[in-house]
Parts: sequence; C-alpha cells; structure tokens
Amino acid sequence: MKKLAIIGNGTYAKMMNMYIDMTGFGQVLFYVADKEYIYESKLDGTDVISFEELYERFSAEEVTLIMGIGYTQMGSVRKNIFEQCKARGYLFENYIHPTAIIASEAKIGEGNNILEAVIIEPGVTVGNANLFYGGVIIGHDSSIGDYNTFSVKAVTAGFVTVKNNCFFGVASALKNDIIIYDYVLIGAMACGYKDMEEHSVVVPAGSVVLKHKKSMDCLL
Repeated sequence: MKKLAIIGNGTYAKMMNMYIDMTGFGQVLFYVADKEYIYESKLDGTDVISFEELYERFSAEEVTLIMGIGYTQMGSVRKNIFEQCKARGYLFENYIHPTAIIASEAKIGEGNNILEAVIIEPGVTVGNANLFYGGVIIGHDSSIGDYNTFSVKAVTAGFVTVKNNCFFGVASALKNDIIIYDYVLIGAMACGYKDMEEHSVVVPAGSVVLKHKKSMDCLL
C-alpha cells in the first residue's frame, strides 16, 4: 500500500484524506504544514508535522506526497509548496478517483487531484498540481498548465489552452479554440468565450428575481 503524506492541514487537505480512505488509494501517514500554521498536533486522528520534520525524518523513497492545498491566492500557495518539495526531491502522486474517465493517450503530469466523474478526453495534456473537482470535463485536444482549479462541473470545449494559476467556478464553461492566460478567474456559471488576458475576471450575467411571478406559475 502506498505510504502518503498530505501537504496541507485545512479543509481541502481533510477532504483529500477522506477520498483516499474511501477509495483505498493508500495509507495517509500524516499531514504536513508550515510550522506557524500548525495549531493542533492531530487532524481527525492523523498526525500533523512541519516541513522541517518531514525533511529530517522521511526521505523521498519512504513517502509520496498528495497535494492538499486548495485555491488560496489563485493557486500561488500551491505552486510555492509544490516547487519547494520538488526541490527537495519528493514526488507527488496523482490522485485519480476510480470513477474518473481519462483517455488512454492523455498526458498527465504530477500532483494532480482528479475527483469523481471527471472526464479527460483524448488528446488532452495536463501539467502539475491541478485540482479537478467532481464532474469536470476537459474537452479533446486541450492543454492545461499548472496550478489551476476546476470547480464542480466546470467544462471546457475542445482545443482550449489554459495556462497557469487559473480558477474556474462551479458550472463555468470555456468555448472551443481559445487561450486562457495566467491568473484568470472565470466565475460560477460564467462563460469564457474568447481569449482572456492575464488576471482577467469573468462573471455571469446577474440572476434576475421575477417579482411578479410565483414558482407555481412556471411549473404548472
């Protein structure tokens, strides 16, 4: 059984521990966090240690890492920690939920978390340390960079290029054959319909409350 350490000790890290346990993916030995952010020595019964302790006590041959850092600061925290651990020689596991469907020729990097019912179509390349929540679809021949977050049911069409450190909200969509540059945020249910410059923010049209309608008027 794989010996794993989850990087992080917040809500997302706890969720990844749950997925690993539910799917029998491996044995989580401990969480790892910056010393200044360790407030308790255990999290849900699992030890929490500092990076210093990881480096001193466990070699890269003894433990493999799971990314447990969420989308804080558009994935910048995740990027910094990933690069720090890689510089020390540690490997990150790709967590892939058993219900995910990944085309056999898709190329997947390192440290990605691919949760339930994700579909990665033929011709797709994925970089490192991306988070794919449940129900995400990455369309054929698309290229995904590093440190991106795809929330529940986010979808790309085909031939989409996503660079690095982007965030795609719940049920967001990207049309085909566009480029999304670094640090772009596409809000929940918004559509990326053209190339997006770095640091762009896209939000959906406002939801309108129909003041003169009742729900029963609409579903007769």
